[in-house]
Amino acid sequence: MGYEDWLRHMLRKPPYEKPNPSFWRRHRHDRLVERWARVVGPEWVTVVVVDDRDREGLMRTFEALLGLPAHLLRPVPDAANRSLTLAETEMLRNLNKEFRTNELPEELYSQLVRNGAVMHMKNTCTPGPGDVKIRTPQWAVEAAAGIGAEMAESIERTGVRILGDMRLLSAVQLSAVQKSATLTGAEPRIAPEAAAQALYGALAAAAAAPVRHTAPAKSRTVHQTSSAELVRVLGHRCLKRLRLR
Repeated sequence: MGYEDWLRHMLRKPPYEKPNPSFWRRHRHDRLVERWARVVGPEWVTVVVVDDRDREGLMRTFEALLGLPAHLLRPVPDAANRSLTLAETEMLRNLNKEFRTNELPEELYSQLVRNGAVMHMKNTCTPGPGDVKIRTPQWAVEAAAGIGAEMAESIERTGVRILGDMRLLSAVQLSAVQKSATLTGAEPRIAPEAAAQALYGALAAAAAAPVRHTAPAKSRTVHQTSSAELVRVLGHRCLKRLRLR
């Protein structure tokens, strides 16, 4: 599903369960806080509001909570949490289509794509100034800000301890709105290096769990077999290997 279609489903089409049924259970932070408060009591729950402008704020907050010396915790240089570019996302979305069409197992997807291709690509490739970024439409940014304001009010009513500025949950970044309005129609092109690193990540993940070729050889050669069938056979063999492990 395209990004704007996904946004319409999650923000405008109740009950907001398609295509990701668990999305709001994970990201309605007010309901998450309420569930914890019911179990352990609000006096035992602390909500830390993260400010994206302060990259070390989370570490400094936990140092204070744990009574640790200031600046004891050090950030680890890691690009794994960066956002995918538009081209990288489109490559992944089309790969997802192939997985779904060929009914490959989810275990194989997690091993080769999520923890293989995508993770390796994000850790080894840094987007350049020419890479097109994903921009969220203004209506969706404002809708998300409205949900953030609701969450902030609900969390404050629970009586839990709050560290940070709750207004950040509903702040609309003007830069995000302005840039979405001036987005050019540039066609997303994935860099050869990024594509190579993604492919290597999948191969490395597959090599980490080698497949045993226990099936008897068939008279038909590989060159006479369709790509879809080859991928399906590989998927079943990898799944069998994962189950044995």
